[in-house]
Amino acid sequence: MAELKAVVFYDRDGTRYYRCPRCGMLFRKSRDYARHVSKSHGHLFKK
Repeated sequence: MAELKAVVFYDRDGTRYYRCPRCGMLFRKSRDYARHVSKSHGHLFKK
């Protein structure tokens, strides 16, 4: 099974952000990013 790793970066205040490498959506919480990948890009990982 493949995985879709988030692009993690920090803004100038030190807040961590997660960006989806496939569509470019931005998230503050890793849980929100994981939910997005499961719902929006989950078809890539199913056989």
